[in-house]
Amino acid sequence: MSASTFDGEAMSILLNMLPKGAEKISAVKEYIKEADEAKKTYYQLTWRYEHAYLEYFYGDPVKTMPIASEFAQIYEANPHALDSVPDNGGAESYVMITQMGLDNVVALPQISMEEWEDMMEQFHALVKRFNLGHKVYWWQLARFWQYIDKEKAYQYFQRFWKTGRDGLSDCRACERCYAVHMSLLAGDRKAADEYAKPLKAGRTNFCNDAPKLYRYYYLEDALDRGDLKEAVTYAGQLSVKLEHRPHDLSFIGAVVRCFAYTDPDKAVKKFESGMDLALGLWDQIKVYDYFKGAYVCFHELARDRDTVILDLPAEFPLYRKDGVYHCNELWQWFYEQAEKIGEQFDKRNGSPYFKENLAKALLKL
Repeated sequence: MSASTFDGEAMSILLNMLPKGAEKISAVKEYIKEADEAKKTYYQLTWRYEHAYLEYFYGDPVKTMPIASEFAQIYEANPHALDSVPDNGGAESYVMITQMGLDNVVALPQISMEEWEDMMEQFHALVKRFNLGHKVYWWQLARFWQYIDKEKAYQYFQRFWKTGRDGLSDCRACERCYAVHMSLLAGDRKAADEYAKPLKAGRTNFCNDAPKLYRYYYLEDALDRGDLKEAVTYAGQLSVKLEHRPHDLSFIGAVVRCFAYTDPDKAVKKFESGMDLALGLWDQIKVYDYFKGAYVCFHELARDRDTVILDLPAEFPLYRKDGVYHCNELWQWFYEQAEKIGEQFDKRNGSPYFKENLAKALLKL
């Protein structure tokens, strides 16, 4: 498309009319191509930001990484292209999209610690350059280190919690969810419950994710401790909030893991709802969590039955046209896949976190 026929304003109106999801992702990718051809820098940047946002929340989050890299190259070559965005929104978009890309390094075991450290240095330089994202910076450190050194992760979390909010901060409810998670990780249930009080009482404004996040953290903690009674409560609450999007795969896996002991048929249905999302997904932590739940589900089913009827996509490696699957074959496959992913993370991180995590997957009832 030539610059003379390009109408970014009209295209943006059409884009905003589309529902968030695969259709909108496909559309914005085409619009980016047209903006690139027309060399309309403003739209090259704003639509890349939109693309990253959509992938992060409604697609494959890890795909934000190359988008963020392209955004940075264009922005640095045209630093005033977003000056018309009010309240320093151009700089905020730059730091935010960089953070969205960086957020996913934790989910890609093929990215080395050294590469992650370099990326964190670059991100910190942006934070200082624009004086934005100081709180998010500390959370990035805590989030990554939770799989390596829990004490160090908690120290970073404390820095995060004490740092003032700015335009890049997550919603207050999500921040409390992170506090619940880090407190449970540190074994401090009393602190977790204190952080969770406003969440449970509904005294804080919720985004779409917060009601799921804190319940997921409590659910995983209860299952790891073998407290099925508490786990059932959170699994039931979380189950009704699940959405059919990759963003929810870890939640689905945890619910499946719990229901495997209390309602096997429901566990199977929840498992089926996630398989098409997991196949080919770049985000390996979400795939690991989902496969861990599937492993537990079919391991427990195998105690009472030899086969199970499933409606799974043809791309599934063990796909059977008749839909009849052997439970033992399924649980062994999902265990091996989860173990393989975990080994990759542990090798990258230099810790036994995932090995120990998978060892706790089955409950000792």
